[in-house]
Amino acid sequence: MAPKKTRVKKAQTKKKAAKRIQPKEILSPDTPPADGSSPFTRLPLEVHMVIGDTLKAGMQLGALAKLARTSRRLCSFYEQQIYKGRGNSNNIVALMWGTRHNSVTVMQSAQQWGANLDVRAYHLNRMGRNRTHGMHGSGTALQLAIRDQNNVSMCWLLDEHARVDIPGKPAQGMCQCTTQSRSHASSLHLAFCNENLLAATTLLRREPVASVRYSLEVDTRSILNTAVKAAFSGYSVSFLAVALENPAIRKSINSFQGLDHRTPIKVALSPHHEGRHLLEQILDAMVKAGASLGPYPHGSDVEGHHSPLWSSLYRGDREAATYLLRLGCDPNGDRPLPITPEWRSPLHWYIRHESHERWYTPGWQQEHVAHEWMGQRRPSIRDFIVVLLEHGASLDITDLAGNSPLDYAVSYMDRFVEPRRRVAGFKLVKLLLAKVKAEGISKKSREGADDVMATLVQDLRAEHATHDLSDVRVRELSAADWDYDSEEEEEREPIRLGWHAWRREGGRLRRK
Repeated sequence: MAPKKTRVKKAQTKKKAAKRIQPKEILSPDTPPADGSSPFTRLPLEVHMVIGDTLKAGMQLGALAKLARTSRRLCSFYEQQIYKGRGNSNNIVALMWGTRHNSVTVMQSAQQWGANLDVRAYHLNRMGRNRTHGMHGSGTALQLAIRDQNNVSMCWLLDEHARVDIPGKPAQGMCQCTTQSRSHASSLHLAFCNENLLAATTLLRREPVASVRYSLEVDTRSILNTAVKAAFSGYSVSFLAVALENPAIRKSINSFQGLDHRTPIKVALSPHHEGRHLLEQILDAMVKAGASLGPYPHGSDVEGHHSPLWSSLYRGDREAATYLLRLGCDPNGDRPLPITPEWRSPLHWYIRHESHERWYTPGWQQEHVAHEWMGQRRPSIRDFIVVLLEHGASLDITDLAGNSPLDYAVSYMDRFVEPRRRVAGFKLVKLLLAKVKAEGISKKSREGADDVMATLVQDLRAEHATHDLSDVRVRELSAADWDYDSEEEEEREPIRLGWHAWRREGGRLRRK
């Protein structure tokens, strides 16, 4: 007989082995779902369908309830087979689960057990980039599929004749735009806002009337404005092209809607978009569709005699202004009739009278280089003045006071102005006369400017100035670089520059 110690050890080993093979207790249906770490939960949905049908045929509802508790992922899938019946909330949960996971099988099963495809439910919003506007949203299964870009579910729902929008019940909390749009949004707005190009294309081609009509009723901004933003953020002009295919949307290209008082072209010119490299293509597509480059309509946020070109100049976005000029925008700034006191042409904007810029360097006198601005290479003011002249800007166009840009440029060559500024004005006028088109200046104005320039050269020679007139920069040379004719200089009366060449006699100024 074995020792007592050995017998006790063998008994303990048998007891442990029996404990290991003892089956676990079956969980009740009221037990919360597990965390889903079991390999069983990773099986394909088709396998779960076979298992569920087999257990349901054998009336093993307890086993179905236990499978439903193996993970949160399978909870709605198995519960909708246990608790069948029209209007049961578990069928709706299963429908939304199948929509979120692109499972047509689960959605078909939920529909067979009575799930309404047009019912609204609450959804947990996605978190991450641009997904932080609230934790929950409400909408139909179709709107959920559009928002999450589950296009397989979307196509199945449309094939099953799910309604695109329900009158009086827009999607809430599922949009990433302004506060009003987050509260109320149409399915078409969700497609563009969430950059779902396939959904937007499908809705506009399969349900064009219903989707556009409900968007006009519900959305707080024009659907075309949303398409423009989607084209920038999605880095694709296709969003805008799809929207412009619809005649009703294309008709609203020069208008605004709801609380958004901006036209589509004003939205496109905003400097805060990500895909700024697509600006020229987007503007080109809008102009071809009929977008106006003239003044904005009455009631907009920039109504009056302000055009898209002026909006770009006011922000200093000379790159966008260059694109607008290429597309046919008026380089003279759409001069109104009758002229208003606040109107000025773009050349008036950049070339002001010398008295207004006496204490600082004018913008057009800055270095002849381009520099970075808002992530893009912005041309200098001097370069942009050349662009305006090349596109037909006039040097003779006058404001309400009767002054033209050429008059303002010539004012820098007045004899009482500092010599450096006179030289800068000479080079500016020389540039203007060289780049302006024939129809942009009259013969009389050109001859008058030439006379002023010739007078300046005489003054410089008489003063033995050391300024170089050969390029755009204002710089000084040594006296040896000037080739003077001494005999000719003796015959001329010396003309001095600046206040040091004058003396005060009583209330008058006389030359020294």
